[in-house]
Amino acid sequence: MSRMVSVFILLAILVSMTGVTSVMAQQRGGTLTIALISEPTVVAATASWNGGFIAAQIFDTLLRFDKNINLIPSLAESFEINTTGGYYKFVLRPNVRFHDGALLTPEDVKFTFEEITPKYTSFGPLYFSNTTVTIVDNRTVIIKPGTFMPGAQLPLFADVSTTAIFPKHVLVGQDFLKSDFRTTKPVGTGPYRLTEWVKGQYMILERNPSYWGSPAPYLDRIIVKFISDSASLIAGLKKGEINYVFRGVPYEAVSDLQRTSGLKVIAHNRPPYIAALWINVKAGPLSDVRVRQAIAYTLNREEIANKATFGLAKPVDYMIDPDMVPPSPNIVSYKPNLSLAESLLDAAGYKRGSDGKRFSIELLTRTGEPDEQIIAQLVRDQLSQVGIEVNIKSVDFATYLSLQEKFQYQMATVKYWISQLWTYQLFHSAWIGKGAFTNNFQYANPDVDRFLDLWLREADEKKQIEYLQKVEDILSRDLPSIPLYRVLWVNVLSSNVGGSDIPIGRWVFWDPLVDTYFVQTQISTPTQTTTSPVPTTTPPTTTPPTTTPSTITPAPEITSIIATIIIVVVIIGLVTYMFIRRKS
Repeated sequence: MSRMVSVFILLAILVSMTGVTSVMAQQRGGTLTIALISEPTVVAATASWNGGFIAAQIFDTLLRFDKNINLIPSLAESFEINTTGGYYKFVLRPNVRFHDGALLTPEDVKFTFEEITPKYTSFGPLYFSNTTVTIVDNRTVIIKPGTFMPGAQLPLFADVSTTAIFPKHVLVGQDFLKSDFRTTKPVGTGPYRLTEWVKGQYMILERNPSYWGSPAPYLDRIIVKFISDSASLIAGLKKGEINYVFRGVPYEAVSDLQRTSGLKVIAHNRPPYIAALWINVKAGPLSDVRVRQAIAYTLNREEIANKATFGLAKPVDYMIDPDMVPPSPNIVSYKPNLSLAESLLDAAGYKRGSDGKRFSIELLTRTGEPDEQIIAQLVRDQLSQVGIEVNIKSVDFATYLSLQEKFQYQMATVKYWISQLWTYQLFHSAWIGKGAFTNNFQYANPDVDRFLDLWLREADEKKQIEYLQKVEDILSRDLPSIPLYRVLWVNVLSSNVGGSDIPIGRWVFWDPLVDTYFVQTQISTPTQTTTSPVPTTTPPTTTPPTTTPSTITPAPEITSIIATIIIVVVIIGLVTYMFIRRKS
């Protein structure tokens, strides 16, 4: 009997070992299929979210953000900030190669920061104008911007849209804006290479076999499909034809997807965006700060957040990323207070007329953003309580931006990135009317300008935070923007996809997928979805390759863990066997 018990225990141990192995094994290889709701036009030196995501797979920067949003070395092995000299010193990693096999050299860094970043990127012309790069030795460079602005420049050293390092030997002598390097033939040092781009349908990114980082990418390839229709997107997720999507899933679809077997649905507040009302502070009644404050006291942001996001989001008062700048205790918080709102409007000289109305304003909103349409309707209904008539004007995104750039709007719904850089561009008076997503509020406050200028030039992080908190305090009183709620991004991924580099809770739009893998014993690569929209102007449909890697092996890191577990369990089993045998 005792022997039977011993055998049973050993069999149970072996079964449990098998179970542990199958559950924990990360798989080397396979194809991850991602959906983008908008196809990029370029993938190099672009600030667009979709092009930026592709760029993050292809290019590297000198620094990067870790999982806690701290700056750490990337292509640079180390770095120093010299506040006295107004420059940054970087020591490059050895033996880093571009996709074409050429070694990364200081000449590439010099070419990038002198010829590309200050001329062709969104943030470069302001923050890296007149930059000079001195080559100290074959691995060391000193980057000296025309104006030393560490508050803005330090995070930009980790921004692939602004400071991705490009190969001089490929680009020298080319017209960068017209080069196919920006589209179909980029060459970087990143974990993946762009090998195919069928316009209107998909991109294919193949693993870079010479990637300098550790670990090397687990995946063989990434297929990026362009699916703008939300119904097609949801269908592709349910069928397993799409493994990951981070933008474009409507809030109303969340509960349905949560009930779908094989999917994980995660709503997260990074990248840091808020939904808000933007106000043209020179537009009629809105030029009076008391009117803007009355609007803020009228709005029930709890109701707006709940209905616009189907209960997912919560209202906020801040306008700067709270993970980077803790909200000041002096921010003005506007809770619904209709009597106070009425008093402010009366004091501003806008009495109710015989029809109960005080004045009318136009609320600009954009099509294709269902939550913003809900916001607009709720704002209209809520402001009617205090006699403000709201007329909603819905336009396409291009028209929306054009009207804002020309100041031809009064109030607008928006979702926007609340980073420090955007705070500077949105609210500093020097940026009034400088293009899309700049200071199109026509807002000017000398104290805000002063604190933002101090922030730009301050190297001490604590002082940077103090300056930005003062800016946020003033903005909460002046209200060129009225915060509504923190935007939650609905991430949906196959439940057999894992890894620390799935960018949920990070920047998302600019994260490389290196430590991303399948957790299973066999990988079935999805075929191209038949629901992907194909414009009539595209060539005949091409199906992306769907071959599964011939050998798929557990990643070495997890293999050693499993081996350790097996050894420990075997020892326990033998001890148990000997104990039972002795007892018998």
